[in-house]
Amino acid sequence: MLITGNDVLQVLGNRLKKARNEKNLTQDFVSENVNISTDLLRNIENGRNIGSIPTLLNLCNFLEITPDTLFEPLLTTQKATLDTELIKYIDSISDKDKNTLKNIIIHIDKNYNK
Repeated sequence: MLITGNDVLQVLGNRLKKARNEKNLTQDFVSENVNISTDLLRNIENGRNIGSIPTLLNLCNFLEITPDTLFEPLLTTQKATLDTELIKYIDSISDKDKNTLKNIIIHIDKNYNK
């Protein structure tokens, strides 16, 4: 499957918008903190503009996501690891369940990794 420019625009826009919404952040707040216009962020999220590589990296850093999170649906070869499998499951659960999982991991780390 060949990837088109529209594929990239749509996937990146959807992934960035999802990450922003999961943190309950407004477009104005994010754009102000990464030093871009709200119009540019809106256009990126709506699949009309890709922005520059520095802009995408600044958005990733601010939203605390990795670039591979943005591009993952476009990649046909992916290294399957336990981490990537866990990330898939974690991405599909609610924030409340993510917090519960975090507490379980902290408990295991404190009590069983001595």
